[in-house]
Amino acid sequence: MNVQRWLADLRYCARHPWARIGVWVVTAAAGVMIIAMAVWWPAQHEQSVLGEEIAAKRRHLVQMQQADELVRAYTQTRKQVVLLEQKLEHAATQAQLVQNFARIARQHGVKIISETYEEGRNAIAQPTLNAELTIQGPYPALRDFLRDLSALPTWSEVQEVRLESAQGTGMQKGRVRVVTYRRVQSEQAKSS
Repeated sequence: MNVQRWLADLRYCARHPWARIGVWVVTAAAGVMIIAMAVWWPAQHEQSVLGEEIAAKRRHLVQMQQADELVRAYTQTRKQVVLLEQKLEHAATQAQLVQNFARIARQHGVKIISETYEEGRNAIAQPTLNAELTIQGPYPALRDFLRDLSALPTWSEVQEVRLESAQGTGMQKGRVRVVTYRRVQSEQAKSS
């Protein structure tokens, strides 16, 4: 392809009135685009800077909220540790546990059918008293009874619950295994 011929053809086409109008339109459109870009670019830059500032403030706010949640969790845990230590210091006897279980059962309308107690096997680490209760009552009452076991002055944990429907009565019958941790006796503490 001959470059001189191509340039000659381009000059010849540029003489046409439509070509001249096209050149002016393209030039005007390029000028408008440059002006729009000159207006848009600073605004876009300012918007991106503001977006980064907002993101930084959000991160800071989230960190502050997490710090507040951590402080609340720490404070709550600290209170619970004090309560747990108080519960561990409580030297509950079997008679006291029988009375406490009976009191909670009366409050919720639960009937204790039978109960058995035995000392824990690993009494050196932390003495325990294991209780197995056979209880009967409506399900909401049983649920509330189990929930309120944690309100006892001793550290009592529900280890196992087995519920079954009592036939034809609309009542639930269940076996509950509760472990109560008790204070280490002074003789045991000295020997370990």
